[in-house]
Amino acid sequence: MSASSGAIPGRESTIILIPLQIACFLLTATAIVSSFVHMHRRERRSWEAIMARMSPDGRRAWNLSDRFEALDSTWTRTPRVAFRDAGVLMEMADYMERNSTSCDGTRLELVRSAAVDLRFAAAGAIFSRILFR
Repeated sequence: MSASSGAIPGRESTIILIPLQIACFLLTATAIVSSFVHMHRRERRSWEAIMARMSPDGRRAWNLSDRFEALDSTWTRTPRVAFRDAGVLMEMADYMERNSTSCDGTRLELVRSAAVDLRFAAAGAIFSRILFR
């Protein structure tokens, strides 16, 4: 190695690593801020706005069903809609817990467990459709 080259060993990798670290930091910060904004908007939604996000079949099943275990039978035809509606059911349970003065804990647990069951069933149906095409 000659003294006139002026290159410091390992310096090139440090120069490349700094912009990569900055990019990773900015992506992480953006994801955290986006998540916070989404959570804040979700907590501010009205009941009508939450119900508007649910599919028509989901709204019909919600209005007609007293048993939340039977809700998943209405979404067997369209697993993607079922997956989204399961998220809406979870959001509805959160809304009821936050805004209800007389919150029935067993009813909320039934809604949440039905939503989780529906979400797993829908995810399984989506993956099986993707894998067995």
